[in-house]
Amino acid sequence: MAKTNADQPKDLASQLLEAEVGFWLQNLKGKKFQALLADELNHVLARLEHIRLRDAVDESKVKATARRYAVEMEIGGAIPELFGEIANRIFEFPASRTTKIGEVVSDSIATEFIEKIFEQNGVLDHAVTNIRNSTPFRHFLSDVIFTVLKGYVFEQNNLMKFSTVASSTRKVREWLSTKAPDLSEGLEERVRNLMESGVKGSLEMVDETLDNEQYRETAMNSALAFWDVVREWPLTAYRDYLTEQDLQEFMVLGYEFWLEFRNTEYLKSCIDLGVDFFFEKYGEQSLQDLLDDIGISHEMITDELDNYIPDLAALLIKEGLAESFLRRNLQRFYSSKKVQDLLAE
Repeated sequence: MAKTNADQPKDLASQLLEAEVGFWLQNLKGKKFQALLADELNHVLARLEHIRLRDAVDESKVKATARRYAVEMEIGGAIPELFGEIANRIFEFPASRTTKIGEVVSDSIATEFIEKIFEQNGVLDHAVTNIRNSTPFRHFLSDVIFTVLKGYVFEQNNLMKFSTVASSTRKVREWLSTKAPDLSEGLEERVRNLMESGVKGSLEMVDETLDNEQYRETAMNSALAFWDVVREWPLTAYRDYLTEQDLQEFMVLGYEFWLEFRNTEYLKSCIDLGVDFFFEKYGEQSLQDLLDDIGISHEMITDELDNYIPDLAALLIKEGLAESFLRRNLQRFYSSKKVQDLLAE
């Protein structure tokens, strides 16, 4: 059956479709695709210095996205399970037995960290000052000392339970408890107060010691000497203090904390504050300035695209996804009335 003139545009459109699909499939392979990427990337990056961050993305949308993933997104059960499995792998990692702490943490970093702790008016000074001024902490220490003292006295009484002195002491204590309970309780309270006073004095002495440069230097040298010992320990040394179950439980506790923390108004406020500051700092700057500030260069972008995109393109071609995508979209173009009319002329 002879084809009419009306069929000619359709045939031509079909031929053009096949030709263009073939053209793009060839250009999505190997060196051709890498050259195409490099050329197009140059065009894109050349425009970045003319586009402000505020023009490229809306501040409110960034806040909404951050909240959506940090606060609203439901976390699947596979995530904590994955964390637990990773914790197990870390715990059993063979390299931890042969790798020393000093190979992971350098001497310079450890020294700077220790010096920072012991510097005048530094972290240690503020910690001791806050502890010394903390009434609950003084109560806690005095209670600990009092409990230890009571235990010691009880133990000594057990050792002397058959002696006449111990028998007399018990009788006096029993008489005080029955005949003068207030006196017995008052005596215990006075002992507690004495303990607390001693604790306060000891903490003040520590505070005064920190003001003495000689003692501070001695303490810092002791810490540095301890580091010389620790740096030779294998990474598995933590197993002496932390079991595999402990590690898993800490992971679970951290996960449970995050589930609660992510629903607090504080986190939401922090997200908004962070986004506000980011746009305050970079909103009027170009996207190129932003990339420069965070250390992302043209070469880095090119290298990463070359690293991943060709493999992705090869996979899309292999699975037939690239061809079907091209055919679906180009078919609509070549079947459009405007193209058919042009081909009929």
